[in-house]
Amino acid sequence: MALGAWVSTTSSERTMKLFLRPTLGIALLLLVSSCVKPRPDQIYRGTYFYNFESSSFTPEGTNENWCLSGDLRKAELPARGPGGPWGSAYVVVRGELGPPGHYCNMGASKYVLTVHDVIEVRDKVARDL
Repeated sequence: MALGAWVSTTSSERTMKLFLRPTLGIALLLLVSSCVKPRPDQIYRGTYFYNFESSSFTPEGTNENWCLSGDLRKAELPARGPGGPWGSAYVVVRGELGPPGHYCNMGASKYVLTVHDVIEVRDKVARDL
């Protein structure tokens, strides 16, 4: 067999190579992307309390206070003084609840809720400083 036989390819071989390369790439991309787990977001409803020093979330129907992480400025009233905003609001948020532990202000919260989206805000109430 001559050396040239290894180099030359038929048109059907070239067509297969042109087809297989992108197909293989797409298959690998799909395989890798299926390994990524979506965030286990859930909907939470309750009262959001905030002041200059801390914030907490009391889920509807409980007396627990959860630590919050995320941007909840949408649920806050503007500051009325140098102490910053201070108040509460009823909120519906989409987020992820962390495992039990000791979170936020001196470890007083059993859970931390990482808020990804603020869905609804109502009953904003300012607190006196």
